[in-house]
Amino acid sequence: MNKNAALMLAGIIFGLVAIAHLLRIYFAAEILVMGDILPMWVSWLGFVVAAILCILMFGARKSRS
Repeated sequence: MNKNAALMLAGIIFGLVAIAHLLRIYFAAEILVMGDILPMWVSWLGFVVAAILCILMFGARKSRS
């Protein structure tokens, strides 16, 4: 697997994670971790981090072309 393909795959995975966090926020789904409800701010933080990483992966892929 070449580096451009790896960067694209990583960008897609981070994009899917960001979408999953947005869906959790939109539907206000509760997630239990060891009996405690995971706060919603965790999904906001997860969305921001995953979206930034997605953008960085696709940006790095473009600069390598």
